[in-house]
Amino acid sequence: MNLNDHSSPFHRHPYHQSYSSQAPRPFVQEDTLKSEIIHIERKSFLLRLKENPRGRFLRISEEVGGKRSTIIIPSTGLAEFTKLLDEMVKAEKGMTAKTDPAAIAKAAPESSAMAPATEKPAKRTMSETARAKISAALKARWAKIKSAGK
Repeated sequence: MNLNDHSSPFHRHPYHQSYSSQAPRPFVQEDTLKSEIIHIERKSFLLRLKENPRGRFLRISEEVGGKRSTIIIPSTGLAEFTKLLDEMVKAEKGMTAKTDPAAIAKAAPESSAMAPATEKPAKRTMSETARAKISAALKARWAKIKSAGK
């Protein structure tokens, strides 16, 4: 007798059930109102403003190495999302200043032993620029959504 032939109540786990027994989700028509793509380093971000019978939403997809992750933000939360994103950009800029050698030299007490800092101010990194672009794009899109709804 083979052990696999022996039925046992202990071998019936819910995670062994196939997913094919579940009913597929019904198709929901989605209309794309606007679509933009931005490339940051090795990542691509696809921002799509969409609408379906349940309402408008922003779908943000990130693609890295053939893998895609997506978040969906309902239009009712876009203003709050944009505000929070702006706060994160401001916080990140503040952190950059703390680690920037020129900023550290300016903040340090001057000493006769120290030479004056001659470094150029740090340029915005690509990620800061991209964050600012995303934030501006979200604000503009949200303003258009608000004006279209009136």
